[in-house]
Amino acid sequence: MISATFFGIIVGCVVAFFSVGFVYGVKSISEFRVSKGYCIFESSFFCFSISPLLFLLISAFLIIVVKRTLQITRYHGPADVILSAHSPKEELDARTGFSSVFAAFVSASGGASVGQYGPLVHLGGTIGSLMNDFKSGFLSKDTFIGCGVAAAIAAGFNSPIGGIIFAHEAILRHFSFKAIAPIAVSSVVSATVTNYFFPSGILFQNTDSDINLLSSVSFSLFLGPFCAIIAVVFMKALLFLQANQNRLASNEINRIVIAAVFCGVIGGAVPEVLGLGGETIINIIRDNYSVFFLLIILSLKLAVTVACLGLGFFGGVFSPALVLGAALGGIFTLLGNILGIDTLGDSLVLAGMAALSASIIGAPIASIVIIFELSHSYDLAFVSIICVAGSCLVSNTIFGHSFFDKQLLNRKFKISSGRTEILLSERSIEGLLNREDFLKIHKKMTKSQVISNFQKSNFSEGYIVDDNETLIGKLNVNTLLSESNELQIYKPLTISNTSSVSQAIVKASNFVGESIPIIDDKGTLLGVITEADLFSEYLRIQESISNIEKD
Repeated sequence: MISATFFGIIVGCVVAFFSVGFVYGVKSISEFRVSKGYCIFESSFFCFSISPLLFLLISAFLIIVVKRTLQITRYHGPADVILSAHSPKEELDARTGFSSVFAAFVSASGGASVGQYGPLVHLGGTIGSLMNDFKSGFLSKDTFIGCGVAAAIAAGFNSPIGGIIFAHEAILRHFSFKAIAPIAVSSVVSATVTNYFFPSGILFQNTDSDINLLSSVSFSLFLGPFCAIIAVVFMKALLFLQANQNRLASNEINRIVIAAVFCGVIGGAVPEVLGLGGETIINIIRDNYSVFFLLIILSLKLAVTVACLGLGFFGGVFSPALVLGAALGGIFTLLGNILGIDTLGDSLVLAGMAALSASIIGAPIASIVIIFELSHSYDLAFVSIICVAGSCLVSNTIFGHSFFDKQLLNRKFKISSGRTEILLSERSIEGLLNREDFLKIHKKMTKSQVISNFQKSNFSEGYIVDDNETLIGKLNVNTLLSESNELQIYKPLTISNTSSVSQAIVKASNFVGESIPIIDDKGTLLGVITEADLFSEYLRIQESISNIEKD
């Protein structure tokens, strides 16, 4: 416990300073960027500025230079943190991790429609992983990663409880006594350090919590499914563009320039859709926008975010989700006011933020708790619960658990199946291979010779091979009782030696017999495995996971 507390404090302090530096750095550069937004065309209702385009092009140039200089093939994000926390073999590369955070910093500072909390989560996870490499053995790797993630969320949102829950709910996917203490310490220390050196107060301290619960809850029941639909459209559009970006432009420089020009032109006319969107959310809460303009923000924010994240800029999806949720909640609030219901306050805006982001990141409880800690209002959090539940139910049915889970699924990692599936998929079948304890029969043997071999062994099945040890087929002892002098050989179920234990279990699910032959790519018989071998390995892995999740 002393070691856990000590390392929790260290991780919390380090992540807090890095997170605060990231957030305040983006904020300072963004304020400078906005101050240079001079109109080149202006009317009484419209202003177009070239500044967003110029800053986005500069950001694109810096990102390409850094990416090619450091030879980064793929940026890393929260999905990689989740995978590393669940898989002993998947490590977080520090160089790629910090390069990804830098790319996110440049993207957000330049006005790209990306989020900062995803990069902060990855930053915290990377720092936790580095601490594990330095002092492994005191805590497990996933606990160190959880400490970093919780500290990052606590510093970014000023939400220590939300950080603790997010780390367990979205990253570790389990609660345990060994993990809860250091993660809680990291989160609380991070929030304390952030508040001491950079006091920011309650983020949404001006929210209107004087609401009518009946009307707010009634509207949130309808708002939830709408949030789910927008979340699903956003996630599917982003995944589609990322998968087909080469069709638009094969060169990465061309792709990021297209994104910069597209977003720069739109942002020059509607600057509310660029950047992190914090000021946009505040204006929505203050009822500064009409229903029509909120619809514009909703549609354009979705479009520019997909373009930025799909064509070369890098960042998180949480901040854009907050803006989309706030816009949708603002629309429902104004529609309620039109119908004569003026007691909704800011409940639907905050509920929309929580619901839409929860559907995307797969952390409904953490989203609700963060809203509560940001607003300090029980009523607003209560309304968010109803909205989040409806949104997550619909989005999970249509799309899946989260955007990060789908990213990993596209990389052939079934994270939603749990740690068991991951560990079984990483375990090679060759580790269970029995190379001696089976009956091998040469194809030139006569029936009497085969019967003699069966009599000398305890096996009921034998494998026919040629001079090169290539598997020809399988022979069952019962077929030898027939009157035919020819051996009745049949083609057996086989498993490749490159298969994982998980794949072998799937193939053997309907198998009936003594053993299953393992062959290489040339068809050479290497050995056999039994159902008992697979079952024992499954139980061994299940027991190890149980020790992690329940201790």
